[in-house]
Amino acid sequence: MVSSILRWSARFLLILLILIAAIVAGFRLAASLRETEDRNSLAPASGHLVETPRGRMFVQEKGPADGAAVVLFHGTAAWSELWRRSIDALAADGYHVVALDLPPFGFSDPLPSYTRTAVATEVNEVLDALKIDSAIIVGHSFGAGAATEFALRFAARTRRLVLVDAALSLTQPPSDTPSLLEPAFVREILVSLTVTNPLATKFLLHSLIEKKERALPEYVEILQRPLRRRGETANIANWLYFFLGTDRTAKSADRSAYAQLRCPTVLIWGEKDTVTPIEQARDLQKLVPQATLAVLPGLGHIPQIEDPDAFNEVLLQALGPH
Repeated sequence: MVSSILRWSARFLLILLILIAAIVAGFRLAASLRETEDRNSLAPASGHLVETPRGRMFVQEKGPADGAAVVLFHGTAAWSELWRRSIDALAADGYHVVALDLPPFGFSDPLPSYTRTAVATEVNEVLDALKIDSAIIVGHSFGAGAATEFALRFAARTRRLVLVDAALSLTQPPSDTPSLLEPAFVREILVSLTVTNPLATKFLLHSLIEKKERALPEYVEILQRPLRRRGETANIANWLYFFLGTDRTAKSADRSAYAQLRCPTVLIWGEKDTVTPIEQARDLQKLVPQATLAVLPGLGHIPQIEDPDAFNEVLLQALGPH
């Protein structure tokens, strides 16, 4: 009797594992079937590609060409269009706004390496191509890593640094990419279940913001638009390898390097941020002696969509005179 129960239990577990494997593989297959469109059919006409030695970066520009340049670095799984309300507000105030699609997100070409140094260097090459001598650098979430790296490596080109709910991993011990996630196909399955899964977009957005009602259809659509681009899951899986490990070559990964920042620095933080809690902002403020901190009451990790008017008012103040 006992042996019979054990045999049936083993069979049940085997069938269950096969079903789980089939479902997981189905998400990866669904991603492949969904990712059939090219950049030209998906990218907004308001943007254009900028040629660099490392590939082409998609940017959206707005505002007077002779205005003070403001370069916007977005966060994980976002792209330049998520800055739309800020792009319009800054341009209306006379700034020359350059919103980037940081590879592999949005509509830029993928890179062979996604270290902060590689991304910051490509941004520097974009500014070369656009003939922008210096700029105010604004980085949100994971994009704050490349933004800070840019400010440290290209100090002469950085007029001011603004970090919004920055995800810099400065309060965590160094780590490597987990060995389980080293195979590309494993990362692709993980990405197809989460980042490039349109069924998960609204849920993931909800988890990042405090004002849940601000997970509006327009923002969900913006985040989902690149998900139909050919090769999206594989490109993001390659990026994930670098994201999960500590970039030990980056200056911005070294706590002691922040004392070298000489440009005016402003930190803007959502009071209710649970992704990069306010304690991280206060820790960062200690590392950058001249930094000022502006806290946005009642907002979470993406304040530019949770309360665009309040955020843009603080951002304009942070940019200083122009």
